[in-house]
Amino acid sequence: MRRILVLSMLALAGLALAQPKVFKGVEAGKAGGNYRVTAISDPRTFNPFVARETSSTDVIGLFLPYLTGYNPYDLKPEGYLAQSWEVRNNGLTVIFKLRQGAKWSDGQPIDADDVIFSATAHADPKVNSNSRSSFILDGQPIKWSKVDQYTVRADFPKPYAPSLIQGWYIAPEHIFGEAYKAGKIAELWTLDTPVNRIISGGPFMLESYSKGERVVLRRNPNYWGVDDKNSPVAYLERYTFTTVSDLNASLAKFLAGESDLYAAANADQVAQILERIRSGGLKGEIFPNADVTTGTNFIVFNWNHKDANKAKLFRQVKFRRAMAHLMDKKSMIEVALGGLGQPQWSPISIPVKQFFTDDVAKYDYSPQKAAALLAELGFRKKNAQGFLVDAAGKVLEFNLVTNQGNNIREKIAQIFAEDARKIGIKVNYRPIDFNELVRQLTQPAADGTRDFDAILIGLTGGIEPAFSRNVWQLNGSLHAWNLGVGGQAPKQIESFEVLIDKLMTQGATTLDPAKRREIYVQFQKVVAENVPLIYTVAPAYNPARNARIGGLFPKGQINSIVGQYPYIETVFAKE
Repeated sequence: MRRILVLSMLALAGLALAQPKVFKGVEAGKAGGNYRVTAISDPRTFNPFVARETSSTDVIGLFLPYLTGYNPYDLKPEGYLAQSWEVRNNGLTVIFKLRQGAKWSDGQPIDADDVIFSATAHADPKVNSNSRSSFILDGQPIKWSKVDQYTVRADFPKPYAPSLIQGWYIAPEHIFGEAYKAGKIAELWTLDTPVNRIISGGPFMLESYSKGERVVLRRNPNYWGVDDKNSPVAYLERYTFTTVSDLNASLAKFLAGESDLYAAANADQVAQILERIRSGGLKGEIFPNADVTTGTNFIVFNWNHKDANKAKLFRQVKFRRAMAHLMDKKSMIEVALGGLGQPQWSPISIPVKQFFTDDVAKYDYSPQKAAALLAELGFRKKNAQGFLVDAAGKVLEFNLVTNQGNNIREKIAQIFAEDARKIGIKVNYRPIDFNELVRQLTQPAADGTRDFDAILIGLTGGIEPAFSRNVWQLNGSLHAWNLGVGGQAPKQIESFEVLIDKLMTQGATTLDPAKRREIYVQFQKVVAENVPLIYTVAPAYNPARNARIGGLFPKGQINSIVGQYPYIETVFAKE
């Protein structure tokens, strides 16, 4: 999913930086070259305040900066645009010092005004940014203020465990400021915006976008990064996303040597890559079963359905537990993943050992138990076609969609739908475009209703549970099963949702690691008991690479949390 290039211009830019960030790679790199990856969906937007999906954020993350993140070698906080920080007031205040000399690609300085503006916009409920939960703590705002041109201050209403990780996108105030004041911030940087009007503060900048074909980024000559020899990074000259129809097409590109990195989704793909390498058709490596992937895959039902009967049914925990009993995870692993995967029961990713627990309620595959639960809800008889009906003769029926081209999810959905039909549930399954899927899930009508029944989708994982508050808290922008309107809590909430909301606040505001684990273990138990999201399976992480790409971790350092390389800035093309 990327490209590389390098130029003499980079050296000039590096020398001009007063306070560059040093990116430590795993080996010496060189400038130039392309980095090529594939994507099964076009981006939905280039606007950082609107994006909620990886099809967009995978691109935006290459051209917009953020204050701090994780060091990929030890997973401790690391400065990015922030050069340093000072913690005061028993942790309630953090002073971030910005890198002087950092510039946007149009030559304007990246300074405190950009940071404060971005924090203000992300926190605004009218904007409803996906990052909004990072600016609210226990119902109170985190106050961001400008100290001077290159210093910003964050005051937290309570101790905040991940206060040094500020990974939200910083956008240029001189571009977005007026639109924000006019209430039109969502209208900027759409897919129709000429790419030369979209400026960059990250390692790459947009060069072209062709719908259904590709997104091309080129190196940002104003970037503020260097390597440990003070040479400018990114090394790569270009980074290209090629849009393909599905995961099979993505694999074909990798096998043909036309893309550079790939994560094999199942055992069949692993076998194909191994065979291509052994036959000499591909110069590369693959590391089967290196880890478990960090993301989650689940089915979510729409509690805000415009059909009141469906909304009422989907809100029944007995219904959701019945659906959980229809998850034949063994078959999903064998058929969809070729045996390379694990059952998933928890909202916290399996590799995140410090918080993950397997000690939660589990729903064994049992059509009998599912049928019994549905009978308690009134679905005791079947009609002439063999479908369950309620006392009024209404068929138990719903639509299930997932994103077209994700062959793994398509197989999982098919397995679930077929098992549901066996006990008399009429499941109308079909794959649809990913961006349409996201629209249905995240854009309720003015009255709060949404127009889907059930969706199979996933969330990216991470090592910090506090960053999933946008999903689990009542006013979260991805509170997918029971979404409120405009960043507000939904009109009708269940008691367990209130408890989860409370636990997420406690987890974010507790500093003791042992107590934090206790809180997140309880969180996982509550989720498993009430199954607002019905988890499926977690694929194994099977990373593969083309030999033409350097700067990648050796086998012993690869894991699913960090991936195949420490920084995109230090990846390079050997050719």
